[in-house]
Amino acid sequence: MLTNLDMVRGDTFTRTIEFTENGSSLNITGWTVFFTLKQNWQLPDSEASLQKIITNHTDPTNGKTVLELLPADTVTLNPGEFDYDIQALTDDNEVFTLLRGKFTIEYDVTRGTAGIAGT
Repeated sequence: MLTNLDMVRGDTFTRTIEFTENGSSLNITGWTVFFTLKQNWQLPDSEASLQKIITNHTDPTNGKTVLELLPADTVTLNPGEFDYDIQALTDDNEVFTLLRGKFTIEYDVTRGTAGIAGT
């Protein structure tokens, strides 16, 4: 499924991912979920701009996990459009892609959290 996402560089980005089949939750215990962000989809994973590997799920028996990008994950990335996907490796070593598309990282204005402007 093609789904475009966006965020502001250096912000926190959190999304709950739910795995279902025919309207029923899948048990994702033992699964590994990969989030990979690249400047070009043809690059090898070793050249990914960002990759998150999720093995601890929030509610695995009900098919729920959380993708969380922390400020440190994106603060050094140049704003722009990236290719991404979210892929799962099941406990039976089956691989499937849940989502893919464009991921836009927008520029940020405030480059810190000290709040010292105007002091």
